[in-house]
Amino acid sequence: MKRIVIVILGVLLTLNSYSQENLLQIERKISEFSVDTTLYSQIDFCYSNTSDNTYILWIERDNVDSLSNYKRIKKHFHNTKGDMSLMQMIWDGNVGSYTPGLFETFMKIIKPREKFIVSIINKGKVSANTDFINSIGKQVIIVNADEIRGLQIDSNIEMFNYNANNVTILAEWLKENK
Repeated sequence: MKRIVIVILGVLLTLNSYSQENLLQIERKISEFSVDTTLYSQIDFCYSNTSDNTYILWIERDNVDSLSNYKRIKKHFHNTKGDMSLMQMIWDGNVGSYTPGLFETFMKIIKPREKFIVSIINKGKVSANTDFINSIGKQVIIVNADEIRGLQIDSNIEMFNYNANNVTILAEWLKENK
Protein backbone atom coordinates (compact mmCIF):
# COMPACT_ATOMS: atom_id res chain seq x y z
CA MET A 1 0.00 0.00 0.00
CA LYS A 2 2.81 2.42 0.89
CA ARG A 3 4.51 1.73 -2.43
CA ILE A 4 1.34 2.57 -4.37
CA VAL A 5 0.93 5.84 -2.47
CA ILE A 6 4.57 6.76 -3.10
CA VAL A 7 4.29 5.92 -6.80
CA ILE A 8 1.06 7.92 -7.14
CA LEU A 9 2.59 10.91 -5.35
CA GLY A 10 5.67 10.70 -7.58
CA VAL A 11 3.55 10.65 -10.73
CA LEU A 12 1.38 13.54 -9.49
CA LEU A 13 4.41 15.68 -8.60
CA THR A 14 5.97 15.00 -11.99
CA LEU A 15 2.75 15.91 -13.83
CA ASN A 16 2.30 19.00 -11.67
CA SER A 17 5.81 20.30 -12.40
CA TYR A 18 5.38 19.53 -16.11
CA SER A 19 2.09 21.44 -16.30
CA GLN A 20 3.59 24.48 -14.52
CA GLU A 21 6.42 24.68 -17.04
CA ASN A 22 3.91 24.96 -19.90
CA LEU A 23 1.72 27.71 -18.43
CA LEU A 24 3.37 30.35 -20.60
CA GLN A 25 3.06 29.39 -24.25
CA ILE A 26 5.56 30.88 -26.70
CA GLU A 27 4.80 30.75 -30.41
CA ARG A 28 7.19 31.95 -33.13
CA LYS A 29 6.05 33.07 -36.55
CA ILE A 30 8.07 34.49 -39.47
CA SER A 31 6.52 36.67 -42.17
CA GLU A 32 8.19 38.41 -45.10
CA PHE A 33 7.45 41.62 -46.96
CA SER A 34 9.21 43.89 -49.45
CA VAL A 35 9.72 47.63 -49.45
CA ASP A 36 10.70 48.67 -52.96
CA THR A 37 13.26 45.97 -53.77
CA THR A 38 14.39 45.20 -50.20
CA LEU A 39 13.16 42.04 -48.45
CA TYR A 40 12.33 42.23 -44.73
CA SER A 41 11.47 39.48 -42.26
CA GLN A 42 9.17 39.97 -39.31
CA ILE A 43 9.69 37.54 -36.47
CA ASP A 44 6.76 37.44 -34.05
CA PHE A 45 7.17 35.96 -30.58
CA CYS A 46 3.67 35.50 -29.14
CA TYR A 47 3.58 34.97 -25.37
CA SER A 48 0.28 33.54 -24.07
CA ASN A 49 -0.27 33.31 -20.33
CA THR A 50 -2.48 30.26 -19.77
CA SER A 51 -1.92 30.22 -16.00
CA ASP A 52 -3.42 31.95 -12.99
CA ASN A 53 -0.09 33.74 -12.38
CA THR A 54 0.95 37.18 -13.56
CA TYR A 55 4.18 37.48 -15.55
CA ILE A 56 6.43 40.44 -16.24
CA LEU A 57 8.18 40.75 -19.61
CA TRP A 58 11.00 43.07 -20.57
CA ILE A 59 13.61 43.24 -23.31
CA GLU A 60 17.36 43.32 -22.77
CA ARG A 61 19.75 44.89 -25.26
CA ASP A 62 22.22 42.04 -24.64
CA ASN A 63 21.78 38.32 -24.13
CA VAL A 64 21.54 37.78 -20.35
CA ASP A 65 20.87 34.05 -20.61
CA SER A 66 23.84 33.27 -18.35
CA LEU A 67 22.34 35.29 -15.47
CA SER A 68 19.95 33.84 -12.89
CA ASN A 69 16.42 35.29 -12.68
CA TYR A 70 17.47 37.03 -9.47
CA LYS A 71 20.33 38.85 -11.27
CA ARG A 72 18.17 39.66 -14.31
CA ILE A 73 15.50 41.16 -12.05
CA LYS A 74 18.09 43.13 -10.07
CA LYS A 75 19.67 44.45 -13.28
CA HIS A 76 16.37 45.60 -14.77
CA PHE A 77 14.37 46.74 -11.73
CA HIS A 78 16.86 47.66 -9.02
CA ASN A 79 20.03 48.94 -10.74
CA THR A 80 20.14 52.72 -11.09
CA LYS A 81 19.73 54.03 -14.63
CA GLY A 82 20.22 57.77 -14.64
CA ASP A 83 18.87 59.26 -11.41
CA MET A 84 16.92 56.27 -10.15
CA SER A 85 16.01 52.68 -10.76
CA LEU A 86 12.76 51.47 -12.31
CA MET A 87 11.65 50.16 -8.90
CA GLN A 88 12.33 53.55 -7.29
CA MET A 89 10.14 55.18 -9.94
CA ILE A 90 7.38 52.65 -9.29
CA TRP A 91 7.56 53.30 -5.54
CA ASP A 92 7.70 57.11 -5.98
CA GLY A 93 4.18 58.53 -5.78
CA ASN A 94 5.25 61.78 -7.48
CA VAL A 95 5.82 60.46 -11.01
CA GLY A 96 3.47 62.54 -13.15
CA SER A 97 3.99 60.98 -16.54
CA TYR A 98 6.03 58.08 -17.82
CA THR A 99 7.35 56.92 -21.19
CA PRO A 100 9.33 53.67 -21.00
CA GLY A 101 12.83 53.38 -22.41
CA LEU A 102 12.88 50.14 -24.39
CA PHE A 103 15.94 48.59 -22.76
CA GLU A 104 16.04 50.62 -19.54
CA THR A 105 12.55 50.83 -18.06
CA PHE A 106 10.20 48.92 -20.38
CA MET A 107 7.96 46.29 -18.81
CA LYS A 108 4.79 44.52 -19.81
CA ILE A 109 2.51 42.89 -17.27
CA ILE A 110 0.96 39.76 -18.77
CA LYS A 111 -2.00 38.82 -16.62
CA PRO A 112 -3.75 35.44 -16.72
CA ARG A 113 -5.30 34.67 -20.12
CA GLU A 114 -3.53 37.60 -21.81
CA LYS A 115 -1.20 37.59 -24.81
CA PHE A 116 1.68 39.85 -25.80
CA ILE A 117 3.59 39.88 -29.08
CA VAL A 118 7.19 41.01 -29.56
CA SER A 119 7.88 41.60 -33.27
CA ILE A 120 11.40 41.94 -34.61
CA ILE A 121 11.94 43.49 -38.05
CA ASN A 122 15.09 42.30 -39.80
CA LYS A 123 16.44 43.23 -43.23
CA GLY A 124 16.74 40.10 -45.40
CA LYS A 125 15.46 36.55 -45.17
CA VAL A 126 15.38 34.75 -41.82
CA SER A 127 14.92 31.01 -41.43
CA ALA A 128 13.20 29.33 -38.50
CA ASN A 129 15.32 27.92 -35.63
CA THR A 130 18.47 29.83 -36.50
CA ASP A 131 20.99 31.17 -33.99
CA PHE A 132 19.67 34.65 -34.84
CA ILE A 133 16.11 33.83 -33.74
CA ASN A 134 17.28 31.87 -30.69
CA SER A 135 19.49 34.75 -29.52
CA ILE A 136 16.60 37.21 -29.87
CA GLY A 137 14.40 34.90 -27.83
CA LYS A 138 16.98 35.02 -25.04
CA GLN A 139 16.83 38.82 -24.95
CA VAL A 140 13.12 38.77 -24.13
CA ILE A 141 12.93 38.08 -20.40
CA ILE A 142 9.82 36.78 -18.68
CA VAL A 143 9.52 36.08 -14.97
CA ASN A 144 6.71 35.38 -12.58
CA ALA A 145 5.71 38.69 -10.97
CA ASP A 146 6.00 37.06 -7.53
CA GLU A 147 9.78 36.73 -8.08
CA ILE A 148 10.24 40.52 -8.19
CA ARG A 149 10.86 41.74 -4.68
CA GLY A 150 8.94 44.93 -3.91
CA LEU A 151 6.65 44.76 -6.95
CA GLN A 152 2.95 44.76 -6.25
CA ILE A 153 0.54 44.40 -9.15
CA ASP A 154 -2.20 46.93 -8.47
CA SER A 155 -3.65 50.10 -10.01
CA ASN A 156 -0.59 52.16 -8.95
CA ILE A 157 1.67 50.20 -11.30
CA GLU A 158 -0.51 50.60 -14.41
CA MET A 159 1.34 53.79 -15.41
CA PHE A 160 4.54 51.72 -15.78
CA ASN A 161 2.89 48.87 -17.68
CA TYR A 162 3.29 49.09 -21.46
CA ASN A 163 -0.35 49.37 -22.53
CA ALA A 164 -0.31 47.97 -26.07
CA ASN A 165 -0.61 44.25 -26.80
CA ASN A 166 2.53 44.23 -28.95
CA VAL A 167 5.84 45.97 -29.49
CA THR A 168 7.90 46.13 -32.69
CA ILE A 169 11.69 46.35 -32.57
CA LEU A 170 14.29 46.72 -35.30
CA ALA A 171 16.84 43.90 -35.13
CA GLU A 172 19.66 46.43 -35.43
CA TRP A 173 18.70 47.84 -32.01
CA LEU A 174 19.75 44.60 -30.34
CA LYS A 175 23.52 44.53 -29.68
CA GLU A 176 23.86 40.78 -30.09
CA ASN A 177 22.68 41.03 -33.68
CA LYS A 178 24.69 44.03 -34.93
